[in-house]
Amino acid sequence: MEKQLFGTIETRPGKANAMMCFDEDRPDEIMLHWWGVADQPTVAVLGRRIVHRAEVSEYQAVKLLSHDERGHVIERPVDENTRRLMLSTRATLKTTRTGMVGTWLDADGPGGKISLRPLASRGGITDIRQCSSWDEFKRWASEARAEGGVAFRGHGSHLFRLETSLYRSGRTQLNRYCAETLPVFHSHVEAVTNRRINLGDSVDYSMLLGLAQHHGLPTPLLDWTGSPYIAAFFAFADALENRSSRASNTRVRVYALNRAFVERFSPPIVTVPFLEPYMSFLHVSPRDNPRLYAQQGRFLVSNVGNIEQFICNIERHENVRYLMAAEVPAAFASEALGDLAFMGVTAAALFPGLDGVCRMLRHAMAFQATSLPPPGKPNDGTEIVSS
Repeated sequence: MEKQLFGTIETRPGKANAMMCFDEDRPDEIMLHWWGVADQPTVAVLGRRIVHRAEVSEYQAVKLLSHDERGHVIERPVDENTRRLMLSTRATLKTTRTGMVGTWLDADGPGGKISLRPLASRGGITDIRQCSSWDEFKRWASEARAEGGVAFRGHGSHLFRLETSLYRSGRTQLNRYCAETLPVFHSHVEAVTNRRINLGDSVDYSMLLGLAQHHGLPTPLLDWTGSPYIAAFFAFADALENRSSRASNTRVRVYALNRAFVERFSPPIVTVPFLEPYMSFLHVSPRDNPRLYAQQGRFLVSNVGNIEQFICNIERHENVRYLMAAEVPAAFASEALGDLAFMGVTAAALFPGLDGVCRMLRHAMAFQATSLPPPGKPNDGTEIVSS
């Protein structure tokens, strides 16, 4: 079962859009969000499974969440009648081949139907340039800039998609992440850095998320950079470092987001655990994060797991274009990393410190002695010595 489902729920005031989130480490817990009914607030209900048989589960509502005036998610005080209805709410859901269907009821009687499935897919990214060489990629980078590309991201395999590390770790409930995981990280960061970080300050909060992302803690962030060449470095470095475990990987991919996307999805104030599906482009302070500064880094934060499909669906629905990409044969890793090193784009530059220096030297050892085979030549075990 997918960790995140979308669809509709019939509420008494009308049919609402719905999103259901699961965390793999808490299989008996769901968070059901709904919104889009006139004059009704966006809410989310935390439910716990009380009955499970075959494909059918029954959930009991245990917590009601909504937004405060600043957009933060809170558990509001409720009157006795609302509390009575919430505690009596039950949802019976059946797992199907395409998602989940079911009904809900409370003390006032039958409520309505629930229908959920994975994020609708009408095809992925359509604007992908197939580059036959590293030089062609460099031409694409110039064209992408001319077409308004302002943010770039590199993947070591064309099979990977735009997904946050939090989603890949099996977690989708952002409210739980912000309430449980980040405060623990926050206390450790203050102890290690000997700095006071105010979680009530948006700059400090985003800076803390940036530190978490760059030091390996799963987050709802995706890294982007202002340079297509830094993005290409990450793509080719990942392909080179993992070539022995990815026999089927033939191409790397570099994504580009255009200026129209950044301008539309960069609100002045961002709160992370939104109850509706959202994404926001963040400029995070590089304070105490030299990697972010060196990498010209920015972040995209979202509570949607499959960000790539989410963007593509918006493009098709609104007939706009935000996302483009280029793919290059992974066999050009040696040439690309050598050229990038000549430009000054190395692991030592992007990861200040001895770790970056050692990673840079590992790359040099790899592409000077055991390069990937050139395009079109089978890998017969013969080592190719770069010129």
